[in-house]
Amino acid sequence: MENKTAIVTGGSSGIGLAICDRLLAEGMQVHAVSRNPEQRSDTDFFHPVKLDLSDLEAVSKFGKSFVEENGIPDLLVNNAGYGAFYEWKEFPEDEMIRQSAVLFSAPVLLCKAFAPLMSKEQKGCIVNMTSLATLYPLPYMPLYNSGKSALSSFTQSLMLEYPNFPKLIDFRSGDVRTSFNQSAPKQALADQPLSMKRAWTQIENQLEDAPGAQLVCRQLFRSIGGGGSGVRYGGGFFQARIAPLLHRALPDSILRIVLKARYGLYSNRA
Repeated sequence: MENKTAIVTGGSSGIGLAICDRLLAEGMQVHAVSRNPEQRSDTDFFHPVKLDLSDLEAVSKFGKSFVEENGIPDLLVNNAGYGAFYEWKEFPEDEMIRQSAVLFSAPVLLCKAFAPLMSKEQKGCIVNMTSLATLYPLPYMPLYNSGKSALSSFTQSLMLEYPNFPKLIDFRSGDVRTSFNQSAPKQALADQPLSMKRAWTQIENQLEDAPGAQLVCRQLFRSIGGGGSGVRYGGGFFQARIAPLLHRALPDSILRIVLKARYGLYSNRA
């Protein structure tokens, strides 16, 4: 990967930071996109890019200016994303708009900027980091679930249009032990029904028991390095290997029962 160029959104922490570190170790020029980027003194190959992905006009301008200044990237990793935890009747409209932009519209615009050029040059790889939540939705996080599901469907659509280049990977990661939950906007604790509190406790426990970002990063790079386009899974053994098989085997009605039981959604009573 030496002398090649990568763009990683959400590259300042968590999985995105692990991806940037791996790419830098392999000699790539890495452009890390985030709202609050930090410069690094340990390498000249790291290029922080300040960009709010909810500002779709700015995202579109970035895509055009990047090609003018740096050429066509060899790798695009649409990794940035966040969750918001609210009852649907309390879900803020501004969060609906912002999450839809960050999780779906911004990655789509970046794919629009680079995929046709990659195809023309017969090179490149695009990784859209989706989620196991496309199969097993998280309670009280409807915009996160739907945004990741939309991005997954979009990626598979592009696979039909671009059978050769760019290589397209829909990477559905399970839980990863990062600061994801700490940064999630939430409904005030005092206003949460009991079932919501139980669900959040389970979501926290899942994150605490999850593998770290380095494991998921290694899984991702195996996906980039081997085979063609496709859907890949990451995370711990159960979520990466067993959970996708269970989803195929179990009827939707049974899956909903399992999810309700797992997250304590059977009632609001103690």
